[in-house]
Amino acid sequence: MDSLKKPIEKLWNKNFFLLWQGQLVSVLGDVIYIIALDFWVLEMTGSTALMGLLSALTMAPRVIIGPFAGVFVDRWDRKKIIVVTDFIRGIFVTFVGIAALSGFIQVWMVFLVGISNGICSAFFNPAIISSRPDIVPESKLVKANSVTSLAQSSMDMIGNAIGGVLYVTIGAPYMFLFNGISYLFSAFTEMFITIPKVERKNTKITFFEDFKEGFRFLKDFNVLRKMFIYVSLLNFFLNAGGILFVPYFKAMPFLGIERYGFAMTILAMGAMSGSILLSIINLKKENKFSVFKITLITQTLFFICFMLSENYFVILVLMFTAFLCNACLNTVASSAMMSVVPSEIRGKVMAITSTVSMGLTPIGQLIGGVLGEVFPIRMVMIALFSCGLICALVNIRLKNLRNFIEYDSQSDSLEELMKC
Repeated sequence: MDSLKKPIEKLWNKNFFLLWQGQLVSVLGDVIYIIALDFWVLEMTGSTALMGLLSALTMAPRVIIGPFAGVFVDRWDRKKIIVVTDFIRGIFVTFVGIAALSGFIQVWMVFLVGISNGICSAFFNPAIISSRPDIVPESKLVKANSVTSLAQSSMDMIGNAIGGVLYVTIGAPYMFLFNGISYLFSAFTEMFITIPKVERKNTKITFFEDFKEGFRFLKDFNVLRKMFIYVSLLNFFLNAGGILFVPYFKAMPFLGIERYGFAMTILAMGAMSGSILLSIINLKKENKFSVFKITLITQTLFFICFMLSENYFVILVLMFTAFLCNACLNTVASSAMMSVVPSEIRGKVMAITSTVSMGLTPIGQLIGGVLGEVFPIRMVMIALFSCGLICALVNIRLKNLRNFIEYDSQSDSLEELMKC
């Protein structure tokens, strides 16, 4: 029991490695699957609306049942949730691959699998996030999140690079099958992970009271609540402006669509570089807030500078740096939140915050798209990114934000931090 409560002071222990490589394989499979699915649906139906509907149906369960799923994540065995949800997704997606190879696949089958995948993700994602702080030492949490982010972004880039080629050479059925097998492989390896069981203080609490506890924690935690509000607003404005990247590149004579693909590659390289940087260096407690503050402001400011520049090389440098900062910012912020939120309610709180973030993303994109139709695109993007900068500036001025970002459960009091 002691070994479960006090993990070995190193990052690459057995449990973290198994969790990390499982995500590595399944993320690659997901990217390849989504590319194949989009091309296949378009080829079979000729409808971009159905492509959008499929994406919405996959996202909807995560938004609708996410907060409720977080309650179950805190009540149930998190390891079993991780293994079972990966296994279910593996069975469903493998069936789609076999159906496609056998020639009896129907569009409705793909939609059904999309919904089931969304439901599984609503449980899987908070279970993974909640488990990570329990299987790596708190001092290694920033590195753990960095190498996880690095794995996801690198697999995303590789998958997007080879997805189109694979669709032409081997076809959608084998790409579907690859993703199904990747889920089953992940489920198998995750069976060997040891995740400490959550010790609930009150086992007689009702589901509804349990559900409210996550919201109550956010409400009572002043600095966390305010930071979450401003970060959510920041993401809202950045997503609203970001949806206009493609039409902006298309509209600007000094850019063009042919330069868009390379710019997106540079963007991904910036995000990967940020993850690599934090996975290499040992970020000291007293430096975490400085990194958070500098990357938050630099990221948002460089988005505005990008809109003001007409030099393609300068734009690439700004985009690379902005997304390097974005990766560092997200890693430091998420690590602080994982450390601060107690294990017994971590699933609920993480599910609530991720649900709100996911829900605001399409709303921001919709508003950004509408504004881009009515007003000049460059003006709209500058205005939206400027609103994001205001949110960032207000955020770093929050009282006790430094104490939150640099929180250490071994030396700091959560009760005192919540009272501030």
